[in-house]
Amino acid sequence: MERFYCEKVPMTSIVMSDLVRLVTSCGGYAKQQRHQLAVTRKSDGSLVTNIDQAVEAQIVAYLRTNHPTHAILGEEGTFVGDQNLANHEFLWVIDPIDGTSACAGGLTGWCVGIGLVHYGKPYAGFVYAPMSEELYVATPDGQALRNEQPIHVSTTPTIQLDDWMAVPSDMHRKYDINYHGRVRTTGATIMSMCYVAAGMASAALIGSCKAWDIAPALALVHNAGAELWGLDGQIVDLSTLLHPDAKTPTMICAPQDQFQFYRNTIEKIEH
Repeated sequence: MERFYCEKVPMTSIVMSDLVRLVTSCGGYAKQQRHQLAVTRKSDGSLVTNIDQAVEAQIVAYLRTNHPTHAILGEEGTFVGDQNLANHEFLWVIDPIDGTSACAGGLTGWCVGIGLVHYGKPYAGFVYAPMSEELYVATPDGQALRNEQPIHVSTTPTIQLDDWMAVPSDMHRKYDINYHGRVRTTGATIMSMCYVAAGMASAALIGSCKAWDIAPALALVHNAGAELWGLDGQIVDLSTLLHPDAKTPTMICAPQDQFQFYRNTIEKIEH
């Protein structure tokens, strides 16, 4: 199987604790400012707020100061580096608010996500959900942590009625799900992936999205024993998605040996 993840090697110039402080500080700022939202729509119809833009600016300012030679790709328009970002030794992929619609709607299922990519492969990740005070960190040496505690995917051999699978909010228009447990919408793709990594969700169905919607959590799910596939069974290759216009296929995030089981529960609705 082709490797789409980095080998477990330590970082040298990047201080993990500084990145943890950065993502939690930005999450705290977003939580404080959430009642002062100014909401507009992008050209693609998706929502953007003044908080998305301010958080991305804070993260970019830190990275430009502390890692001036690194490339950056951010949801709100930041693009620093060569046209082929996968060629960079280090690339930061930023989703300043994943779950903007949930945040703008007064819901709690949103987060700040920062992913670090090494020559096109997931390397480390930092995710903070301020409303639930959940911090997820993937380290280059293979750790997957939730609030500083190690996490791993669920190893339950059979699905129980109270087990749950994360699904997109538009699932009812696109898919029939034949899953023995429950289905839930988290409000943010990154959080769905984190919940799979933590063994809280048994799997996640993820709709087509952009690199910043998955990169902050990709190293985490891999370190925790999960994988991300397209519905065709091909492992998602992040290096092919490192451009603002690139989109993923519909995907399944699940424990590494359970793709076919979850694929069999999903049927696309033909219109």
